[in-house]
Amino acid sequence: MLSHRDGQDGFTELLVTAHKGVDLHAATARRVMRDRLLGGDRLADLRRCEFHAFGGPVRGGGPRLADLLATGRFFNPNKHRHGHFELSAPFAWTTGTGEGFPVGWPGGADGAAAATARGALNELLGGPAPAGRTAVDVAAWARGQEGPIISGTLWRLVIAGTPESALESARLLAVARGGREGLLVNPHMECWLLAAGD
Repeated sequence: MLSHRDGQDGFTELLVTAHKGVDLHAATARRVMRDRLLGGDRLADLRRCEFHAFGGPVRGGGPRLADLLATGRFFNPNKHRHGHFELSAPFAWTTGTGEGFPVGWPGGADGAAAATARGALNELLGGPAPAGRTAVDVAAWARGQEGPIISGTLWRLVIAGTPESALESARLLAVARGGREGLLVNPHMECWLLAAGD
């Protein structure tokens, strides 16, 4: 769980965007992971969203969702679907070394309950994992981002097996440690979170 550090502004709102069509980044990464990485044979699917965390009402004057959508930089309605989520408490996205997501992740969706928000996030990430497989979510973002918005990538690895074994397989596939281990997260340059799905 991430904790809000005293003296820092927290981030309570998330804009999550997903490609409407084929996501070539995810498709290429999936192929490399299956063909070249240890444990890649257990990877059934790989999905990707971009996320942008930004200050909520506690920031007093920070950017709002309408501002982000209006710029065109974060969301293109011709290419993306999006969801707006609100965490129950502000978090400073200044650390992350593979621990779980903030409590209540991803928060409420457009004023809806957390369970509805989880369903909305699942839809953006291609739906829940089928029977006999486990969804493991990995969020990664560059260290040292400054300003009112933190941007990163949210990956969903769908892995054959139980949540316990899938979590370890996802860690091996996601976190770069050597030539045949990890592709999605550079732990020297990025903060990251990891947790089995539902």
